[in-house]
Amino acid sequence: MGRSALVSRQVAACLALLAACAPPPEAPGTDADETRDLVYFLRRLRAVDRLPDLEASHTAMESTWDRSGGNEDGRDFKHLDGERNVLLDVEGPGCVHRLYTSLTGEAVQGTRIQIFLDGGAVPLLDLPVNALLSEDGLSPLPYPLVTNRTSPGTHFPIPFARHCRIQLVNPDKKNWGMYWQVTYTRYPAGTPVQSLQLPLDARERVELDRVVQSWLDATAAPPPPPPSWTVARTLVLRPRELGRVALAGCGVIREMRVSTAPATPSVLRNVRLLIAWDGRAAPSVDVPLGYFFGHGDWGHAARARYSSLLLGNTEREVYTRFPMPYADGALIALDNRTDQAVQAELKLDVDRCVGRSLSAATGRFHATWHRAAAATTNSPRVGPLDIPAHRVLERTGRGKYVGVLLHLDWPFWPQWWGEGDWLIWTDEQGWPPSYHGTGSEEYFNSGWTMFERKAVSGYVTVRPGFVACYSFHLNDAFQFEHSIRVLQETVGSLGGQWLIPLLHPRWGTTAFWYGERAEAAGSDPT
Repeated sequence: MGRSALVSRQVAACLALLAACAPPPEAPGTDADETRDLVYFLRRLRAVDRLPDLEASHTAMESTWDRSGGNEDGRDFKHLDGERNVLLDVEGPGCVHRLYTSLTGEAVQGTRIQIFLDGGAVPLLDLPVNALLSEDGLSPLPYPLVTNRTSPGTHFPIPFARHCRIQLVNPDKKNWGMYWQVTYTRYPAGTPVQSLQLPLDARERVELDRVVQSWLDATAAPPPPPPSWTVARTLVLRPRELGRVALAGCGVIREMRVSTAPATPSVLRNVRLLIAWDGRAAPSVDVPLGYFFGHGDWGHAARARYSSLLLGNTEREVYTRFPMPYADGALIALDNRTDQAVQAELKLDVDRCVGRSLSAATGRFHATWHRAAAATTNSPRVGPLDIPAHRVLERTGRGKYVGVLLHLDWPFWPQWWGEGDWLIWTDEQGWPPSYHGTGSEEYFNSGWTMFERKAVSGYVTVRPGFVACYSFHLNDAFQFEHSIRVLQETVGSLGGQWLIPLLHPRWGTTAFWYGERAEAAGSDPT
């Protein structure tokens, strides 16, 4: 059976099962443009035009991270009570964006998952874990919003107005599975959120189908180019020369494509993409080309083809679809820091502000690049065991963290580098952060040293050797009013003991984020 037929069958099964197990639906809200209902959240899983929007919200995660600071992140359940294991119990308004674990099958045999909204006595969903997280037509949710290939999980939004409780139930008090993570966002009191209702209505079914097709298309092939490019410029850069393209007025860059000749590791490493907004001198984007688009500075990685919702690498060019707004001009530059001539082609699709202006809540796009060896004297240390960490992003002010590319030099041996947890503090201090992961592979929606390519997460290259992975946050972006700190533990695991590799592998990250105003990227100079 082809993928399209399978998806259609799964969608049909989804709707039938939802209708069979659901209470009668309530009337939909009268103002869907303002109310955050299922359609609101589904649309933002495929259309990224609202990604720059800044708002008041807080994204966090409940997970089974090891509170001792060690590497036993699989089974540290925080609310286990007899035959009931509560994964999440949170007040609204809010939305659950992501539910992931690491094993199904026998690991959760006989275990049901129940989702209660707004204090209801009857769960909205109540079915075996093995059914919910299945790609075999058993799940009420369609592929690829549910997946069970490298790590079982779902990105189907679960909005709730007042309260949400997600729990596992097993009369035998066992088979809880491992490495559970529930990512959710809470909104200020009074934010109009319409709780998920079942069965889905016609409007919700249409939008769900659009998301499914959009995610399948995003990983199948690069997006088709626009009918015409607003800017298509060839830049011939002599050694140590800077080539510039200026945009006047107000607009939003919807897509950017870049190609270079040659596309050698030296060029990818030493030609930097610089973008400044609104007349600011300091660039808000300051990243080597290879580290902005995913292929690093390695020859074999430069030939790796991948496509996703926001970044990709084709046979002849790289592309990004991060929306990049500007109110008073933009300057895009390629800085050739090599000793050879480089020819670059830059293409931009720009939506110009004709008869309108940007909203005050529209952020400016930033990309911040850091590269450092593990466990240096300058590495941040975190948790009860003082684990060394890589600094992904640390900023003050107002903004929104929307994703990252990770590049890691790991050519040593097959042991896995990905035990380090991802830690995110937004407008908070102290330990632990409200987002504490269970390992690096899980942050990329994968597990057990295996990755798959999804619209919002996946791999460019995989281990052993040079690792490159991407993870984007759409509904689950991390808004911050005052500060954000994003760290990744840089440790491996061997025989149950923490091991900092003696060969000092290097972690490189490009953090993608929006700021209230254009600021200096703060990237490493070399």
